[in-house]
Amino acid sequence: MLRLDSEIKLNTQIFTFCNEVTIDSSYDNLLDSGKLIIPKRIRYVNQDGQDVPNITQGTNALFKAGDAVEVSVGYNANITKFFTGYIKAVRTKFPILFEVEDQVYKLKQNSFNLSLDNPKLSELLKKIIPEGIAYEITAEQNLGQFRIKNASTAAVLDELRTNHGIFSFFRDGVLYVGLSVVPKLQSVYRFEFNTPSLINGDTLKFIDASERKIKVVCKSIDNKNNTLEATAGDADGETRTLYPFNNYTLKDLQATADRLKDELKYSGYEGNFTTFVSPLVNHGDIVELVNRTIPEQSGAYLVTRVFTRFGYSTGGRQRIYIKQKVYDLVEDANGNFIQKALGE
Repeated sequence: MLRLDSEIKLNTQIFTFCNEVTIDSSYDNLLDSGKLIIPKRIRYVNQDGQDVPNITQGTNALFKAGDAVEVSVGYNANITKFFTGYIKAVRTKFPILFEVEDQVYKLKQNSFNLSLDNPKLSELLKKIIPEGIAYEITAEQNLGQFRIKNASTAAVLDELRTNHGIFSFFRDGVLYVGLSVVPKLQSVYRFEFNTPSLINGDTLKFIDASERKIKVVCKSIDNKNNTLEATAGDADGETRTLYPFNNYTLKDLQATADRLKDELKYSGYEGNFTTFVSPLVNHGDIVELVNRTIPEQSGAYLVTRVFTRFGYSTGGRQRIYIKQKVYDLVEDANGNFIQKALGE
């Protein structure tokens, strides 16, 4: 039998119990965020045996915005840390609720004014990343004319994500900037329908390639910040915007869009499914979905978002969101599902 175990470290205090924890993690957002709720009946006694009344209020509060947070969860005492960040805000009434954000929280605490002439991403990051923050560039590129006015590091990273297609996220204390999916960080997990590993897949939909409507938008930004755009696919389809293709010609962009709209039309699932909190899945990972009832519907998908929730009354669950199919899974003569490239 699985027994849910967790550990929440707030500043120097450790809790092995909670009402509820929720953490939302997606590469479409700049940061991971969530809420921690601890029980209403809680006392803190100092080393002298005296009750400390100011747990969340006053200048000497035990818990306050900016305090460090670590969250670990698992089963049967085998727990894994999956969130590191800071308290963003505290609800002072009971039960105590903490709003938390990952390490991007610290990147909101500064401000810059810069004007740069077509810098490389690496040149920009040297100027805006605070000392002591480890980071790695996963896709170098030029940025065109780049101006910053009273903007924090976090705001600049969000601008890069929104307008340049440059993603940023923390993983194990390192800030990765560039690609939304970093291959060396990927893990592969297998979940099978009608088994305990996949609790609920009712929100997954299987769509045939002939029914899937996709509109591809490719953008290129030149050294003077001029933008070229090419589209392909279904005008009323789901829009996939892909950029930047720095200094592409319109002809190159159109050829890329035409190729991608065919690649993105596949037969496969979309939506999300629910599983336990072990193994812990990250956005950017690959999940293999095995359907033994309809084997041809088996395949592997990219994880775009993970919503984790656990507590004494809810148990532990991950809601895993998928988007792009990565490869097919085919059943061999021994009943094993093996990888097969798309289109083979």
